[in-house]
Amino acid sequence: MNYISVLIQNIAGPMGRVLIGKTPEGTWTFPTGRQRTNETAQEACQRIAWETLGIKVSVGKCTMVGHKRPQDGYSEHILNGNITHNTNTRCDYHNYYEAVNTWQTQPKSDIYTEMCWVHPSELGKYDFDGDDKNFMAKYDPWINGRVIPDVRMY
Repeated sequence: MNYISVLIQNIAGPMGRVLIGKTPEGTWTFPTGRQRTNETAQEACQRIAWETLGIKVSVGKCTMVGHKRPQDGYSEHILNGNITHNTNTRCDYHNYYEAVNTWQTQPKSDIYTEMCWVHPSELGKYDFDGDDKNFMAKYDPWINGRVIPDVRMY
């Protein structure tokens, strides 16, 4: 199964802020959904943004690829282009894509109790859960330290 999270920026570039939403459980998350079998990852990103937030996005590159084995819960997030081992095909994949809010409209959602735009360097201050927590364990040091960590997530 393929899951897609969309890192939506309000403006493209280093000054852009990323949209995160607070779930009813009190944790923060990126807009996420499943990729359908008849659509590309970019189409899935656009659909997820439209269905969950009511905004149009221009999809950029895949930032990070994650995979989790359902049988034992092992999960790993790898910066895109750095996969150097044989990935197991019996995994659930969770990919993170960059996107930009093309209409510059404010998102509206019934899914989240609160939404805010955050600079990427400040994302580590928020309490994420599940796959997003594993993603942030790699993304936060990378964005703040400008280095690509080589840490496996368990």
